[in-house]
Amino acid sequence: MKILDVPTVSTTELKKDPAKVAKMAADMHTGVYVLNRGKAISVTLTPEQYALLVADQEKLLDLEMEKQAIERIKNDTGKRIPAEKVIGHPIGDTVDTDDGWE
Repeated sequence: MKILDVPTVSTTELKKDPAKVAKMAADMHTGVYVLNRGKAISVTLTPEQYALLVADQEKLLDLEMEKQAIERIKNDTGKRIPAEKVIGHPIGDTVDTDDGWE
C-alpha cells in the first residue's frame, strides 16, 4: 500500500502516548497513519475530523441517490405496479384507531 505524504507513527509510539498521536492529528489537520512493521494498519483522527469525514460521506451518498433518481425519472415508462402486488395481499379499507399509535 502506498502511503500518502501524511504523518505516521508506529504502534509502539501509539501505545506509549495515544494522546500525543491525537494531538498530532489535531495540530496537523490530518489523519495520522499507524504503522506496524512499516505497514499501515489504521489511521487516527480527531472526533471532529471523523465527524467531517462521515458528513462528507453522507453528502456523497445523497448525491449518488439523487443521480439514480434522476436516471429513473428519465427512463420512466409510466408503468406502475399496484401496491397489493408489491406487498402480496390486499390493502384494507379500515383504520384501526386502537392500534397503539397516535
